[in-house]
Amino acid sequence: MENEIAAAMALGILVSIAVCIFSGWDIKLLTKRSTQFILIMNGGSFMQYLKEEIKNSIISAALDEFEEKGFNDASIRNIAKNAGIATGNLYRYFDGKEQLFNHIMEPVSERFIGLIFSDFKADSKNLPVLADVVDKIMNFYEQYSREFMILLDKSEGSVYQNLKEDLIDLIEKRVQDELMLKLTDEGIIIADEFIFHVIAAMLIEGILRILKQGKRDEARIRKLISQMLALNLNYLEIMMNDPVFSE
Repeated sequence: MENEIAAAMALGILVSIAVCIFSGWDIKLLTKRSTQFILIMNGGSFMQYLKEEIKNSIISAALDEFEEKGFNDASIRNIAKNAGIATGNLYRYFDGKEQLFNHIMEPVSERFIGLIFSDFKADSKNLPVLADVVDKIMNFYEQYSREFMILLDKSEGSVYQNLKEDLIDLIEKRVQDELMLKLTDEGIIIADEFIFHVIAAMLIEGILRILKQGKRDEARIRKLISQMLALNLNYLEIMMNDPVFSE
């Protein structure tokens, strides 16, 4: 009977050791004759897999929370609950809501900033910069739809809360620079240059409104934005030829 128990224990130990080796864990015997052993789990592939799985669950739950409530109203407790972990366990991965938000948004915002501050192409249309801005924004949205909307519409209270205004300011400057050349050539002077800020703000707010209502229906979104862009271009054409804007 004792031999059978010893054999069963030995088999259990061998199976445990095999599992540990397969998982990438180091094993250290307490003594040469001892059947007890220590698992050195640092760097173990299985343990690392579990950590990455939990981290990804946190990020997924955080995206849902930020998308629904925005940065200010998002709750770490809700994020942890929806990720299926204790709140205390979440803090092993992220220091708090701000670090978690930045971890998700920083790589996306860097790509977006690179996009909006890059040079815009020119073509033969009345105001090519608007068409190019819209095209770049839509291409970016199709890749990062959730993050894009959070950055521009749900980031109040975070380090990204001014990103929408930065985008509006950039478009204002590009529209003004391009249009002023044409107006100067025609001897037209704009009485109040704030109109360029209004145009840029209308464009971005219009795009955001369409994206919210479009429910990620790409065909509908593209059509609505194309119509809005055409109206903006027509308005600018009128502006260039109507003396009321230069009075």
